[in-house]
Amino acid sequence: MEELDDNAQQRRETFARYGLAMYHAQCVEKSLAILVSSVFNKEFLPSNPNRREEIQDEVFSKTIGRLLTRMRKQIAVPTKLDRTLDDAWQKRNWLAHEYFWARAGEIMTTRGRDKMIRELTELSDLFSKVDAHLVSIYEKWNKRAGVPQTVIEQNLRKLIQDNE
Repeated sequence: MEELDDNAQQRRETFARYGLAMYHAQCVEKSLAILVSSVFNKEFLPSNPNRREEIQDEVFSKTIGRLLTRMRKQIAVPTKLDRTLDDAWQKRNWLAHEYFWARAGEIMTTRGRDKMIRELTELSDLFSKVDAHLVSIYEKWNKRAGVPQTVIEQNLRKLIQDNE
């Protein structure tokens, strides 16, 4: 493996941080999909397994904006959470659609890339915290709904095995 100079290493770090921030943004999106499809969907639990899968397939194809709209129709979202989710949505869209254009000058300099690395780390942390909050909501629901931990662990093992 060839050694990278400082600029190349910093560029690599910048893009790695962008990837991590987008990963955490997608985690928020999928956690919202889980909430919308099951936790806040009165139809979910009484449905048979095939219908549950159809519900999830339909919801998991939606973007954050559409998921938020649907969630707001399903429940009264607490104001603080609603603002946080709206902020995450706006930042996710900016990150996905505008980030590198908005940072075209910064990416050309060491100081600019340092700024981008800090900014991307902050975005990643924000998305990670929002996702952790959403996960805590559906984990509580799983317990109340009687979803055995073994089922969750089995699905996780299958996910990992399918990708080995």
